Order: sequence, then C-alpha cells, then structure tokens
Amino acid sequence: MNDRSSKLTKTVNVTMHSLALSEKDISYAKVQRNTAYIGNIIDNTLEHNQTLDRETLLFSAGLLRNGILELLKAGKAVDLLEMGTLYIKPAGGMDTANPSISDVPAMGLAFTPSELALAAVKGVKVAADITESNEPVINELYNISTRTSGTAVAKGHSVRLKGKRLKIAGEENETGIFFAACDESGNIADDSSAWSHIPASEIIDNTTSVLLFNVPEAMASGNYRLIVRTAYGSGTRINKTVRNTTFTEIVSVG
Repeated sequence: MNDRSSKLTKTVNVTMHSLALSEKDISYAKVQRNTAYIGNIIDNTLEHNQTLDRETLLFSAGLLRNGILELLKAGKAVDLLEMGTLYIKPAGGMDTANPSISDVPAMGLAFTPSELALAAVKGVKVAADITESNEPVINELYNISTRTSGTAVAKGHSVRLKGKRLKIAGEENETGIFFAACDESGNIADDSSAWSHIPASEIIDNTTSVLLFNVPEAMASGNYRLIVRTAYGSGTRINKTVRNTTFTEIVSVG
C-alpha cells in the first residue's frame, strides 16, 4: 500500500455561500476539505502507540483494504472499522413504470456514518471563514474576429465572455451587458443611461459560463468598462436582486 501523506492544516476553514435559488437572505457554509491519507493516519497512530512499526501498520492496512474490496465485489455492505457502513446501491433511477432486472442501473457506493464517527466531529471548531460571492465573474474576453483573448474589440464584430454565473436574466432595462465609457484610469460616469446596452434578447449565446454577443455598430471608438448585470437564479427562477461584475481590464473599442 502506498505510504501517502498530505500536509494537514491546523484549522478547519469554511467558505460562506449565499443561496442563489432563494429570494430570501439564506446562506450556507461549506468545509474546505483537508484529506488525511494512510501515511497521516499511521503518523497519528505512532504518536500514541508504537507497539507495531510503520511497515507492519502499512502492510496490515493494505490487507484490510483488499479484504474490504473483495467483500464489496461480492455485493456486501462493509462496516469500516466502526466508522460507518459502506454499501452498494443502484447509481440512478429507471425510466419505466414496469422495470425488469435488465433495467437496474450499474451499482455505485454510499456511506452511512456511525454514531461513533458523528460524535467525533460534533466538537470540531471552525477557526476561519472565507466568504464566497455569488456575483458574476468574467475570466476572459475573446475577440472572435481576431481569435485572440485580451481587451481589444471591434464594432459590429462578435465577442465571447467566459466566466461563472454570467447568464443574463431579469428586467431588460436593468440587466444585460453594458459598455460604460471611461477615462484612461478606468473611471466611468455615474449616469448609466449613457452606457451602451446589450440586453439578453440580443445575446447570441447566454449561459452561466459563456456570453456571446456582437459589439454595437453605433458605439463610439474609445475606452470602456465592460459590466455584466443579471438577476438569474437557477432554472427559470429570477431573483429580485440584480448582481453585477465589471471586467478587470479597460476594454478598447475600435
């Protein structure tokens, strides 16, 4: 068995996420996973008991792993050292009202933790948190006509934005892609009515990760800040709050 270890942190960190599916102010926390491998487990064991040496513990762990795999292959549920039960289950549903054996999907695995394991984590304290925004994120601006990523775009030509949570939805006059004229420092006018606006109805490809659109012909050449505003939630849900993001670089329109 591979004597694999990882560098374990001393704190338990979580990220905070707001729930995009809800119009209420609801958030949830997600633990940043910090995985201990067999090498870490043996290190911890030897700190408390050195009756067996490292090689013996590693060899024994390999034997236990092989035995567990054999039992799983035989379709058995396995109690994992009193930590919980690992068991097989169909990996999905069946699209029929009268299923037969041949309709049963391939098997997957599930795990039910024991009371012993659950009790061990009840006292874990969160030492730090990192709040994750649900705002749209623009990672790349791609000029289709020149086939290059960067900050230069041309009037009347196609541009593709790539990122996260980009899909445009909501009131057409409040959401969409906006070009706001700016100075060399990137400062823009507060009056958004003067911005060039591309509503969702004019966006060619409108998904959470890609926005494909044409730069308006009527725009004046110059420097702009590119802004995305959306109230998209999930599926057909539209949130009350409009979220927005501004591309980090000044965009040159020519």
